[in-house]
Amino acid sequence: MKNKVYDDFSKEKFNQNNNYNAIMYKVKEGKKMKRFKITNIAAVLLFAIIIGSITPMIYAKIQWNVEFKEYQNRPIGESKGSLDEARESDYAEILDMDYVKQDGVSIKPNSILMTDDCFDANITFKFAEDKIVNSETFGFGYAVYDEDKNMYDVYSRMHIGAYEKYDNTVPFLYKELGIECDKKDMYEKILSDSGNCGVVEVNEEEKSLTANITFRAKDAFPKSKKIYIRIFDLGYFMVDNESERKLANAENFKISDAEWIFEIELPEKFYERQSLELKLKDEIPELDVEKITLTELGLVLKFKSQPYFELIQAGKDMKDNFSNATKNMLNITNGEGKIYQELVSEMLKEDNFKITFDAGKKDLDKKLFINFTVDGKKYTSELIE
Repeated sequence: MKNKVYDDFSKEKFNQNNNYNAIMYKVKEGKKMKRFKITNIAAVLLFAIIIGSITPMIYAKIQWNVEFKEYQNRPIGESKGSLDEARESDYAEILDMDYVKQDGVSIKPNSILMTDDCFDANITFKFAEDKIVNSETFGFGYAVYDEDKNMYDVYSRMHIGAYEKYDNTVPFLYKELGIECDKKDMYEKILSDSGNCGVVEVNEEEKSLTANITFRAKDAFPKSKKIYIRIFDLGYFMVDNESERKLANAENFKISDAEWIFEIELPEKFYERQSLELKLKDEIPELDVEKITLTELGLVLKFKSQPYFELIQAGKDMKDNFSNATKNMLNITNGEGKIYQELVSEMLKEDNFKITFDAGKKDLDKKLFINFTVDGKKYTSELIE
């Protein structure tokens, strides 16, 4: 069910103009030090000033350590499982993994799929009768990493209505795992660049729900043999219906402080996977293709194009027609005329782009084509190995 409150929040929270201005706004302060002679009295005053200045920093450090201690002492349930390939399916089933139950909540990963460019997992949650849950606004945090501590993705639940100032999920997790990182760019080591997480199925009779986690790689995920999935910070938010459902009246509810950790050994199918490298059979003007990768779940196209860049620049004035304009200029089709959907589109730098389409290896049997229209003329080229 589409949630208007969440949509309104997302539009405000992820407004591109607001975020851009916030990122670009930086304040530079210049401090001038004056020479002065320190007498006994002045030295005492200076010492007091220094202590007054560093005390907040010391307190912040102590407070961070206290919070980290609390984080380490959180309840944790663990389970180990193995994967086996499911017949006639792209998914691998987790066959010998039971629910891990704690704090009135039972959780179990159902299925998992991993290619060079995509990770996908379904997670089922079961709640005790005394647990109050709003499935419409239910959310949770998660982290996915492998045996070498390669961090695939980290996601924190938005505490709508709590108005919390800081989110220490990433630094706490890194410290616990011993992952070194640049504190100014905590997300630099994360291997994914886009994804989503949400409820896909609700069973009211069993008081359970299934959520899906999907994210795409910046480049390519490593050939991991073991994956860890952490689930934490289960909660939801509620809004007073009589107050026009404004976010100012939202209230955050935490379901549990516990954390669930699942260790999953991946089948050979996953770590012996091979992506296909494709190329254009015929060159296309104004389209400089850098790389085309085809996996089980996606076709990743990296290219450079000045006309496409100009279209993106003009997009702010197109409103609802922007999506159609980009699709009309550049798209992927098969021999039967099917147009594949864009899953992720991003600008790497000025006129360099990366687009992921929902074509997979199985689609190569029907032949794949790239279509590019520039100056009113359409160019088509087959994609070949």
